[in-house]
Amino acid sequence: MRSRRHNRSGQALVEFGLVALVLYMLVGGAITFGIWIYAAGQIQQAANVGARELSQTPLPFDETFENALEQKIVRQRVYDDRWLVIDLTKLKEEKPNHNFFTYVVPQMPLLNQQLAVLYIRDDIPDETVPGGRRHLMRYPGALLKRSEGEPDESGIEYPDYVADDYFVQIPLVIERKEGHNNGGGAERIRWVGVVEEVDDPDTNPEPFSLENANLDMRGVVALRVHYPAQSTWLSSYQDRGAFVPNGGDPNVANDDAVEPLNPEAMKGTLLDSKPLVFENSLGESVYAGTYGGKYGLGIHGAMTSPELTGDAIGIRPYRRVLVSHAIFRREVFLPSIEDSEETLTP
Repeated sequence: MRSRRHNRSGQALVEFGLVALVLYMLVGGAITFGIWIYAAGQIQQAANVGARELSQTPLPFDETFENALEQKIVRQRVYDDRWLVIDLTKLKEEKPNHNFFTYVVPQMPLLNQQLAVLYIRDDIPDETVPGGRRHLMRYPGALLKRSEGEPDESGIEYPDYVADDYFVQIPLVIERKEGHNNGGGAERIRWVGVVEEVDDPDTNPEPFSLENANLDMRGVVALRVHYPAQSTWLSSYQDRGAFVPNGGDPNVANDDAVEPLNPEAMKGTLLDSKPLVFENSLGESVYAGTYGGKYGLGIHGAMTSPELTGDAIGIRPYRRVLVSHAIFRREVFLPSIEDSEETLTP
């Protein structure tokens, strides 16, 4: 009787081992896609709010969308990319017992408020703070050092915890170079903004401006919002088509081999101080996480045997960029740019 019970226990353990991986993937997939459905609704709401508010903002009739986003009235009321990165280290110094959503978010422009629930925690090296790392709350994507161009003459005063010397852009993966087993190699990316205009340089240039030659699409706010959805549960593998085994073809995490197709579109410089693998205060090698690395493409520590990745450097998280659009007809117009103030006030 005793040996028969032991056999049954062993049988149950084997059966659980067979179904555990499938169960794990189902649970992970359910959690991941549930979060993404919520995120999709949030960025759609952000696009609607941004387009509606921008359509009612008094701006010159010949203003372009890109220039409109730099106007003081828009940055204070609708959207300001400087609010995409919050320095939690400085915020803690100013208000030790702060609550991000009750203290910081209400001060943001309206579109930023809608995006704030999607922010992630991040760290950057900084020897001037205890522990050698500065803590940030930011929108996901690539964290860039903002380009030092013309000085900001808007006169807007930001709280110290707004890290306006940083910028967030989204690397959109277009294709992959050949890698392990002729697939799963490094990414070719195209830089896009978190918020940008829906236009086409050939058929529909600058629909925001009334000077657009396209009568159907001029004087409108055509706005899109990008959100890089990356899974903490699921890893990324080369797409071999339906029902084709791809367990030996993970998409390897290698930031050094990433190839930007439009480097001129970058609004800043990459932080080479954000490696995919770094040493912590104990001298241990640590993976940078789902949104880690200088491109924000992340790394997973699962399935890193040499047989899978070649050099056991880790693989990419499962990733999709969600996009939401909104189009509103502009309702309020000012005289041409030449007749208006360079920096508008609310």
